[in-house]
Amino acid sequence: MTKVFFRDDDVGELTGPLRTVVEILTAEGVPCSYQVVPSFLTEEAARWIGGVRAEHPDLVFLNQHGFRHEQTIGGEHRYSEFDGGRPYEEQKRDIEEGRVVLRDMLGEHFDAHLFTPPCHKYDDTTVSILGELGFRVLSAGVKVDAISRVYYGLGRALGRVSLLGKRVSYHGQATPIAGVCEVSVCIDVDEDVDAAGEKIEKSCDDLWAEFERCRAALPVVGVMLHHQKCEGARPETLREFIERLKADPDVEFASLDAIAEQAA
Repeated sequence: MTKVFFRDDDVGELTGPLRTVVEILTAEGVPCSYQVVPSFLTEEAARWIGGVRAEHPDLVFLNQHGFRHEQTIGGEHRYSEFDGGRPYEEQKRDIEEGRVVLRDMLGEHFDAHLFTPPCHKYDDTTVSILGELGFRVLSAGVKVDAISRVYYGLGRALGRVSLLGKRVSYHGQATPIAGVCEVSVCIDVDEDVDAAGEKIEKSCDDLWAEFERCRAALPVVGVMLHHQKCEGARPETLREFIERLKADPDVEFASLDAIAEQAA
């Protein structure tokens, strides 16, 4: 049996595409963890998504996605936030401030124990801070190609969170720093460029092929959405992919939260 969870990133403003994704997933009965960027979140969006959470507490989970979703390193703007050797004090300040914002705006609807770093980038310092602040779950990305799997194996054997300048995934396990459980995504539904930088538009068949590759390597498969890209044909592709998953007797949907609890 393969467990499947969904995660939607970059929640901030209340937009048509956000409504579309939330409505599709709740109508299909699929749990999803919505990763909220504190500096992006508007009062309107907070009220709306909090209301949906109140109506569907088993399907809608609201977590922290960084603080600003950007940083500047050597004069270069980046959409990541916690890599690049940022000092402990800066990282801790931003994570703490972001959590305060979300607690104030979302109240009881905010699940404050799960953190997703922007662009899946972080370092040892980030993980240490998450442990200090009481976060129990870290969600990032995991790859299933042969080279990545060998690299992860080596990094885990050495007890490293990063190695040779790249992150080591502990998907489904506790990290060696602070014991934070990592539960990460491996399918990006809205990926719109390939490794060569060429424009792509994933069909349901493309997503299913990715899913088959992922479940051959992993017992838990995470599916990432970026709702802002869910326009045109993409809502129907998402519905079709979900229906195909639901029709597979060896697929079980679960929340990211529930999977982390079982892995802990």
